[in-house]
Amino acid sequence: MEPNIKLLLINHSFQVRYFYTRWQKLAQAHPNLDVTLLAPDECKWYNSKSYTYGGGGSIIKGKEVEDRNFHIRLVRKKDIHGSDWYSPDFKAAFKDIQPDIIYHIGGHIQLSMIQTIRLAKKYCPNSKIIGFSMRGPHHNLHNRIIKGFSTSAIKSWLSFLYSYPRLKYVNKNVDAFFCHYPDALKAFKDEGFTKPIYMQTQVGFNKEWFHPDSKSRQEIREKYNLGDAFVFGSATRFTWDKGLDDILAALPEEGNWKYLMMGSGNESDKIRLLDTIKKRHLEDKVIMTGFVDWYDMAKYWNAIDCALHVPRTTYHWVETFSLSVVQAMATGKPIIGSDSGSVPYQIGPDGIIIKEGDISRLSEEMRWVMNHPEESKEIGNKLMTRAINSFEIIHLNELFYATIIDLLNGIYDEKKVDMAKIF
Repeated sequence: MEPNIKLLLINHSFQVRYFYTRWQKLAQAHPNLDVTLLAPDECKWYNSKSYTYGGGGSIIKGKEVEDRNFHIRLVRKKDIHGSDWYSPDFKAAFKDIQPDIIYHIGGHIQLSMIQTIRLAKKYCPNSKIIGFSMRGPHHNLHNRIIKGFSTSAIKSWLSFLYSYPRLKYVNKNVDAFFCHYPDALKAFKDEGFTKPIYMQTQVGFNKEWFHPDSKSRQEIREKYNLGDAFVFGSATRFTWDKGLDDILAALPEEGNWKYLMMGSGNESDKIRLLDTIKKRHLEDKVIMTGFVDWYDMAKYWNAIDCALHVPRTTYHWVETFSLSVVQAMATGKPIIGSDSGSVPYQIGPDGIIIKEGDISRLSEEMRWVMNHPEESKEIGNKLMTRAINSFEIIHLNELFYATIIDLLNGIYDEKKVDMAKIF
């Protein structure tokens, strides 16, 4: 008989149905679970993220949900700086719910995580505390220290001295962490975390929404007058590190093709990209769609013939997980991706991976997929199978459920990872 478990989820933005559907389905599949999501009553996407998730600075309003053993409880969100935040409503929630497991999804040393630990120790001391961080090696505090006596070096040391006590506190009191890919796992270990670490993502896809669909393909291709052109596609914000400049530089000079550039950015980003399009005389080839709503993304991925995701790693940023890659895979599309961060681990051995910044190779692979339709289709089919076996939310839920049962029983199984095959 399965034990009754109260699971409390904490996240700054998962009040959006696209994201919380996963947890609702987890509760539906396991009646012994009572799942409560603490979500802010409203959330404004920060900086450039708004162009990917909110359509340009929009504020997302939360709503209460009561669905048998799944609940969304709204809390006030107090922002400190950057992505750091806490809630004055956590205390009441912890006292009321008395969870068996508290799952904090966000930065691993965020103030909300520190608050979670302190309140749990006081009001529900028997709770297991686990966390998920969308991190990469660039988040490692030790790696971010700059040597010397410059202003930047002084700031990096002050940041380290401010954050290090948090890190020690978290490492001591959190029972397990979840992350996306091997570099993130290593970063946890390098920072001294000695307890279980699982490579399991929290943002997969719903196969009810994302699957091959000829009707959707026709709808979008008619909308943009694509005809019988071979269509490349990408979905990301317009910052330089997302690799759109490389894509524009690599697009073929000739051929019956179009490029759907989904997403948006600030005015300077748009001007930079439009300038490149004009210089290469691609005005009739490149289509900027603007922001595409979550629920329409499946239609757009069905309309394209090859997905492109070629981010570049910077000192401050690395691709830690690409939702657009997973969505494209789910619709059976071949993908050309760079070797930045998690991308090769998501795509796996059957996709097309290039060295980040290698424009010549990117151009070569674009021409190859155009000229080899049968082989490209086979790649797409393999990627779709990988997506279903690795990133579909039902799969993720069952893996997560088995993992928390292990944790409650003091068991650690490092083989519980969400990728069908890891390099």
